[in-house]
Amino acid sequence: MKVAPKNIIIFCPSKIWGGIEKNVLLRSIFFGENGYYVTVVILKDTFEEKFLNCKNVTVHTITKRGGDLNMTVVRNYMQLIEKVKPNTVFAAIKRDWWLVSLAAHLKKVPNIILYLGNLRKIRTGLKYHLVFNVFKSKVLVNSDSLKTDLLENSSYFNQENLVRIYNGIELPQTQLITDWKPIKKLKLPKDSFLIGVAGWLNYRKGFDLLPEILKDLPENAHIIHAGSGGFELDMDQILSPYPELAKRIHFLGHVNEMGQFFQHIDIFLLCSREEGMANVLLESLSHGKPIVSTKVPGSEELLENGTYGILTEINDVEAISKGIKAILEKKITFESEFLKQRISSDFSLQNMMAQTEKLLFPSED
Repeated sequence: MKVAPKNIIIFCPSKIWGGIEKNVLLRSIFFGENGYYVTVVILKDTFEEKFLNCKNVTVHTITKRGGDLNMTVVRNYMQLIEKVKPNTVFAAIKRDWWLVSLAAHLKKVPNIILYLGNLRKIRTGLKYHLVFNVFKSKVLVNSDSLKTDLLENSSYFNQENLVRIYNGIELPQTQLITDWKPIKKLKLPKDSFLIGVAGWLNYRKGFDLLPEILKDLPENAHIIHAGSGGFELDMDQILSPYPELAKRIHFLGHVNEMGQFFQHIDIFLLCSREEGMANVLLESLSHGKPIVSTKVPGSEELLENGTYGILTEINDVEAISKGIKAILEKKITFESEFLKQRISSDFSLQNMMAQTEKLLFPSED
């Protein structure tokens, strides 16, 4: 197959909009605006509207993504590849690595890139032997800690096929809307101290710990949750033993204006048990908001082991509460501009896109 050097197919057939999907959108917009032609593969009736009016970006919808060896999906992917003739295919979700790599290899796509944003076990077996040793797929990760772990614990990876590119973000220009409806409707006291949390309601995010974290904090402390999807936790059941605390934990649901969410909170809390380089921490730093985070690998790296935020052990609700209280009482402070500088110097969107372009569209030199 003769490829079109500026064409790429990005596979991201997920059901829930999150950090990976946001980065797919950012990369699609960037490449489309810089003369590349992007085809994004997503599940039907999910996120088509996100890509509307994106220059040089075409959405291709599918109804199913397949399992370990679904030849119907492989055939459909091969037909799409034959039509687009991409120089690169990019699989944004680990579950799709195998079928995307197989289809791309069979159609002789020169550049196969797979994304991994969180630590996952790469099992030894024929499937991954083919993906990495025969198909020569490369993996993009978003942190040095994840890269190091893969190099140390899997024989499939080396410095050539494993690439670290930090997620990036632009410093926001958001102006505070004082009567922003999602916060205004809560009718909180003026002296309220707002602790922001965000993400899917699941065990991995640690949101079942919120009542225990809040119970040792002053009564003016309120937790504000933004996000929808991943409803693995029954928060009503979790909060039922804490009737008084339940009045201080608020769920906004899906928030369109996350910039306003970060403008209104006083501190951001990441209480995850498992996490990669969380986009919400990048957003918090870009708004100059102090952070308390558990010591998941991506957070330790982003916050530079405590230079740019308070780090605690995973599940240590006492330490998390103490960290929040120290910031509430101004015993520990983080200057807003100092936190923003972390983004502009090491985690800018410009750096992310420049490095991604080199990986996805390597020069022939």
